[in-house]
Amino acid sequence: MRAFRRERGSLVAELDATERGVIAAVVADVADLLGAGRLEERATEDAGPADPALMPGMSLRTQEIEPPEDDAVRRLLPDASVDDEEVAAEFRRLTEDDLRRVKVERLTWLWDALTAGPGAAWPDDAVVVPVELGGAVAATLTDLRLVLADRLGLHEDEDAESLYVELDGEPAEDEDDPQAEVRRYLGAVYVSLSWLQETLMAALLDDLGRSGRDGQGRQRG
Repeated sequence: MRAFRRERGSLVAELDATERGVIAAVVADVADLLGAGRLEERATEDAGPADPALMPGMSLRTQEIEPPEDDAVRRLLPDASVDDEEVAAEFRRLTEDDLRRVKVERLTWLWDALTAGPGAAWPDDAVVVPVELGGAVAATLTDLRLVLADRLGLHEDEDAESLYVELDGEPAEDEDDPQAEVRRYLGAVYVSLSWLQETLMAALLDDLGRSGRDGQGRQRG
C-alpha cells in the first residue's frame, strides 16, 4: 500500500489486489448496513453512481423514523440532539433518507473504483480519485472507520491508542481463538484505513495549497 499523491491532476494511491479486496469487502458490508443490499450483486447496468459528491436531495418523509438499532449504523446516522428527543426525531425524519442515499452512492463509487480498476492509462494497482471527489472519498473512509471502530469497541481516543499498541505487540497466547484473530484482522484494517485517509487528506491539502499559490502567481502576473 502506497500513500495518496497528486499525479496527472488526480489523487492516486497504490493498493495490491489483496488490499483492494479487503477494503472493497468492508465497503460492501457498510453499504449493506445502510440498506443498499450487496454491491457485488448489482446488475451491471445499475453499477456506479452518477456523482458521489452530490448534495442531499429533497425527498420528504411524512412519518417518523426509528433510530437504528445497530450501534455502528447509529454512528453513521447519529442523533442531531442528545438532549431533545423531539428535535432529534424531526431531524431524522427530514434528513435520514437523503443521508443514507448520499453515503451509499459514495460507497458505491469507491467500491467500483476498487473492483473495476483504474483503466488502461494507469497501473493495475492504482486507485485514482478525481481531485473534486477527494472530500467525498475521505468522508467515505470515515464511515468505514466508524463501523470498524464500533465492532472493535473503540469509543475514546485512548481505545484507539490501545489498539495500536496491541497490534504492535506479539500475538497473545490465545491467538488461536477465532475472536482474537478477527479482532486483530479488523484492527489491522482499521489502522490501514486511518493511514490511507490521512494521506488522502494530506494530498488534498497540498493540492489546495498548490492551487492557492498558482492563483496568487497569476494575480501578480
